[in-house]
Amino acid sequence: MRAVTAALAGALVAGAVVGAVARLLMSGVLLAADLPVSFSAGGTAAVLVAFAVLAVPAAATATARPAIRRAGRWATAAVTGWGSARTGLSDAKVLLLADESRLAVVAGVIAAFAVAVAAHGRLAQYAARRLAGPPATAGDPAGGDATGGDAAPLAATAPAS
Repeated sequence: MRAVTAALAGALVAGAVVGAVARLLMSGVLLAADLPVSFSAGGTAAVLVAFAVLAVPAAATATARPAIRRAGRWATAAVTGWGSARTGLSDAKVLLLADESRLAVVAGVIAAFAVAVAAHGRLAQYAARRLAGPPATAGDPAGGDATGGDAAPLAATAPAS
């Protein structure tokens, strides 16, 4: 149960952080293109929720074997990148309306967005692992084993020969 809670919390943390960065970068693109910036609170909330949902594959694989962790990060990067690219292509008019002298700045902001997308899965996994705490071990007095930490090690209960 702790791993599930940590995965969901990790996805929420990554969604909030990367969603907020994405929203700021969206503003940056509009500012760089010298267009008016106006976002609604509902739209911002939708962006944060969308990024939290997209972080689930990475967060859910945070404590898995390395190959599965990488697959979770790739899945998160793929769905986040696809959604971001789709949204970006629908807003391509910004590039058409931008003054030529501002295109380098717009391109820089778009590159920063790609970095945020790439970091999304890694952040989700980092947050989920931190929130899960240390791995459970048998006989852990902090309650890491299934018996609540009251079990004696096997060597202590074995009869002497």
